[in-house]
Amino acid sequence: MSDLIPARPEFLSLFPPEARVTRLAGGFTWAEGPTYVPSRRGVVFSDVRQNRTWRWTDAGTLEEELHPSDHQNGHCLDAQGRLVACSHGRRALLRQEEAGGEWTVLADRFGGRRLNSPNDVTLHPDGSLWFSDPTYGLDKPEEGYGGEKEQPGNFVYRLAPDGTLTAPIRDRRMPNGLAFQSPDLLLLADTGKGDGHIHAYRVTPDGEATYDRIWATVRPGKTDGLRVDEAGRVWSSAGDGVHVLSPQGEELGRVAVPETVANLCFGGPQGTDLYLTASTGLYHVPTRVRGRG
Repeated sequence: MSDLIPARPEFLSLFPPEARVTRLAGGFTWAEGPTYVPSRRGVVFSDVRQNRTWRWTDAGTLEEELHPSDHQNGHCLDAQGRLVACSHGRRALLRQEEAGGEWTVLADRFGGRRLNSPNDVTLHPDGSLWFSDPTYGLDKPEEGYGGEKEQPGNFVYRLAPDGTLTAPIRDRRMPNGLAFQSPDLLLLADTGKGDGHIHAYRVTPDGEATYDRIWATVRPGKTDGLRVDEAGRVWSSAGDGVHVLSPQGEELGRVAVPETVANLCFGGPQGTDLYLTASTGLYHVPTRVRGRG
């Protein structure tokens, strides 16, 4: 079976003719949270359950970043290009000023209570960081250090550029991957039992969020991580690979991967390489598009 499975003819135009899925590295337990860091010329990603982070370089080498990593999961870059991480173990949102440097705690409490286990994070064009906070690091001993839940729910938080922390979204079971399709529309995956949809929220300039609708549903499996390209298409992880959705949420096609994909990112020297963290492996497929942001 081809690696690229079109549902609509335009899907194949998103890839060069020779595009194939390549497994770059393996031996992981639950690969997650990839983000391309231009200053480091590589993709930083997590193995949440092995308590490590790694970097796959543009030169094609695999280098260990952190061990232990305090069960880091999702990553993104902030408005200044610094690496931001969600740490299940430290129950915190962290930032690293430079490669190999110390990690600064950006947020670890809300309303005087400890966060659950920050899971994934994305940057809004206004410089704020939005991150999800389900309980996987508390519920699963292989994904965190455990502990008591202190928050009254599983929220999505907004860290403003001035450091103010708010919780604009409080109605999800297990909020997970998230990405802005536009400055006023946030897409959010819920991996809670009985859910598994991508939900849309309308976002105001002052950081408020209002539920809009179920934006799309991916099957088999469910959306965990997602990315948006420059044309507004959504690239969603799934049980059988990556599903590419139109800006309106209609399936354009699928990138078939032999493992469950947890997350993905665009990167590489030209920004057109798609990297996939899928269970035990890190995969790659070339594209003709670039990620937004």
